[in-house]
Amino acid sequence: MKLRHRLSVFTASARLGFKQVLDERLGLLGGFLMYATLVIAYAGVFRWIPADNLAEYRLSFSQLVWYLGTTEFVLFCGSFAYFRELQQEIQSDQIHLALLRPCPVWVVKLGEWSGQYTGRFIVLALPCYVLSYCTAGQTGPGFDSVAGIVASLPMAGFIMVACTFMLGASCLWLTQAEPAFWIWQKCLFLLGALLWPLALYPGLMSRLVWLTPFPSMLAVLGAWIVSNDGATHMAGFFHQIFWVIVCVALVAATNRAMLRRIQAGG
Repeated sequence: MKLRHRLSVFTASARLGFKQVLDERLGLLGGFLMYATLVIAYAGVFRWIPADNLAEYRLSFSQLVWYLGTTEFVLFCGSFAYFRELQQEIQSDQIHLALLRPCPVWVVKLGEWSGQYTGRFIVLALPCYVLSYCTAGQTGPGFDSVAGIVASLPMAGFIMVACTFMLGASCLWLTQAEPAFWIWQKCLFLLGALLWPLALYPGLMSRLVWLTPFPSMLAVLGAWIVSNDGATHMAGFFHQIFWVIVCVALVAATNRAMLRRIQAGG
């Protein structure tokens, strides 16, 4: 009964977040223009890499463009402002009202942010696909790759919003959450393989990154562009499922610790 209630609250919050995003037309347009700027700019960089050098890693110019387009799309569906939203509510004491709800704050917040993530995905998917297609030389991934990315995206988005919730709550112990967010963001870019596929990473590092949650947000989806190995994709799915479960447990624990801290007047 408790789980059913939380799922219903999560779903209702997701619907609310979805509607909020659809009303942010200028924000969506600005996000797409920024996405287009990054993809086109880096495509110019990729053109300078000799094709023979890329071939050594079984990569091509079009794959690099699509890889970057995919990982950047994952980021642009979300928002790095979520942690600041929670931090502001905590520091302004608005969180006290939310704590009076029968359902935990994290269920409401993650539901709302997941709905916003879904809304951006639906609105931005087609224009971002067309842009990447044209930039990559009018070539694109096959149906299996697109389906794999779409299947992986919800878990990547959930892990991302779960991390931002914990980062926002860290202001109760760190005064400001920004330093923790900056470290997390740089780790996401590097260990999540935002710009370059893990095939280009040094051998040991390309294996160690899988001990962290960061590949589950970016590299797993990018792998559908640069690899046809079914075992690799299956391992990526299990990696995402594992970190979804871990994030749910950590967010729930963070919510309880946050409640105790606030009740203690910290």
